[in-house]
Amino acid sequence: MKFMASLSDFQKLLQKVVPAVPPKSTLPVLEHLKLELTDNTLKVVATDQDISIMSSLAVETSEEGGVLVPARRLNEIIRALDPTNSFTFTSDEDNYDIQISTDRGKYSMKGLSQEEYLYLPELFESEKPNVESGDLDETNKYTAIFEAGILQKLANKTSFAISADEYRPSMSGALFQFRDGYVNTVATDSFRLVRAKAESDKFKFVSEFDALIPARMMEFLKKIEGEAIMSMIENMDKITHVRVDYDNTVLISRVIGEKFPPYESVIPTSISKVATIDGKELLAVLKRVSLFSNKISKLVRVTFDDSQVSLFAEEESSNSRGDETLPCDYLGDRIDLAFNHKNLEEMIANIEQEDSNLIEFQFSDTGKPVLIMPKSEQTQLLSLIMPIRT
Repeated sequence: MKFMASLSDFQKLLQKVVPAVPPKSTLPVLEHLKLELTDNTLKVVATDQDISIMSSLAVETSEEGGVLVPARRLNEIIRALDPTNSFTFTSDEDNYDIQISTDRGKYSMKGLSQEEYLYLPELFESEKPNVESGDLDETNKYTAIFEAGILQKLANKTSFAISADEYRPSMSGALFQFRDGYVNTVATDSFRLVRAKAESDKFKFVSEFDALIPARMMEFLKKIEGEAIMSMIENMDKITHVRVDYDNTVLISRVIGEKFPPYESVIPTSISKVATIDGKELLAVLKRVSLFSNKISKLVRVTFDDSQVSLFAEEESSNSRGDETLPCDYLGDRIDLAFNHKNLEEMIANIEQEDSNLIEFQFSDTGKPVLIMPKSEQTQLLSLIMPIRT
């Protein structure tokens, strides 16, 4: 096997696939990348058995073939080389000796036979959906076309609220709801909930469907900037994997086989009070006041009263406290609430608007969930946080 390629292009390819390589595995073969060269196209595969990635690159081929390469070592040497240059990769099919050559040096390592790699049917047997016509049928009914940046935005807006509790598998991912004209992405850790919505005339489905996508897969989706095609892989009439095609790359993950909590039931339907405030100013105040909160409870008290909001935190053991007030648009009875400041900070920081910093706090009754929403894009992002009872 022998090819020549741009170091810059090869670096970009490795940036996509190497994150799927486990840092340490009981199967040493998984710590390798599978390189396969055919018809001037190099395909590189990485997997940890939960997530698999295959990305391709056009190269100048001298000899076709395949080999398994130690992933970390290859990534380290390629990153250390001058990206403006090209390199030549050679592997011996008899002993799997690998050599990387540049105009200034040669670097050698030992590989393995590609026959030792795991067979991944969900990757090697599934195909990219044919959506060129825009029409969906039973063969690609579980398919969605995301315009550039949309899938990335949905992942960025919701992944922080995914539960890290291993004993709550139904909350260990984000729910994707595919509906006619829109897609919802929802995440919750039971203390807070976020729902991001994307609307497009490309969201047309034979029938509505849902998929619960793991938190780690969401981290990969956050890196996809261009257009992406998401499709589901079935086994025995059950969705088992999600496939995403983008930029000459295929990304596949298992889906979570649990039922996501019925989140709609916790969203308040009757709002009695609304407070409008500058989100950036509130976030700055919250960060200052929270410096004086209890390190264990992380509690910050928030009071809305007579066109202003006050934030207060204290650490009784050290007799330290922080208290600050800023104006807001609120007329109504006094409302006293308490929050975990970390949860509240992430919630507010997650709300970004192109034309305004204003956000709304929407209340129903004291002790009930509080909605925090962008003033100008309320249909696109809904955030809910539970107050702490004190």
